[in-house]
Amino acid sequence: MSEISLHQRIQNAAASQEVENVKARHTYYHGRADATGEWDNIWCMDENATWAHAFGRMRGGDQVWFGSVTSYDKMCFENWLNIFETYPEVGGKDPRPLMEASVHTLVTDIIEVAADGKSARGSFITPGVIHSRLTDDGKPYCNVLWERYGSDFVKVDGKWKYLHEHVCPDIMTFMDNCDWAKAEYDRLTDPNPNPAPPPTLGSPPVTDPGPMHAPYSVLVKPRNTVPWPEPYETLNDENSYASLVSKDKEYCL
Repeated sequence: MSEISLHQRIQNAAASQEVENVKARHTYYHGRADATGEWDNIWCMDENATWAHAFGRMRGGDQVWFGSVTSYDKMCFENWLNIFETYPEVGGKDPRPLMEASVHTLVTDIIEVAADGKSARGSFITPGVIHSRLTDDGKPYCNVLWERYGSDFVKVDGKWKYLHEHVCPDIMTFMDNCDWAKAEYDRLTDPNPNPAPPPTLGSPPVTDPGPMHAPYSVLVKPRNTVPWPEPYETLNDENSYASLVSKDKEYCL
């Protein structure tokens, strides 16, 4: 990588902190199921925007918005309709944070800011839980999960924003009601195994169909689907967690 000035080094160091703050804001928005707040405020929603999970990759601002905001809000409102008779006290409350509490901690983040200062790339591990008491059967549930994020950020009009996100679920299972390791071993060693449990979020429309990541298995080592970023010059197909549609796109400092 080419040498950069001391001024640019300081600027890039500050940028890495700002990018980490953007990721932290994501965990807050996600924790209260405020998809509108997230994609309205901390995303660059142009034709290069992508969001990926095990089921595939959504491309372009319109498809990402439909899958990550419209479809997610639909689940929140359907949940409200299913629980209001059991929990009448939900009347008048925002249905979105009532659906579930997604608690994602962020650890071992590795952030690289491009030499040109116009983009940044980050790799994160997020151990956490998703839980709720407001369910249609009146029983609480809790999922424990470990995921990895591969994230690309760009600076638009002086603000750092997401451009790409690739979520890789490594471990997902219910808490305290099963031996998940034995259940998965039995499934994989069965001569006629059942398919793996479907990923979360349903199946929104995607441009790049999955599977895009395989979770941890007792028989197969973890996949390095989103390797941590290395120092790089500029955002391009070789240095990104998703290929770019508009390769001549200029993001302003």
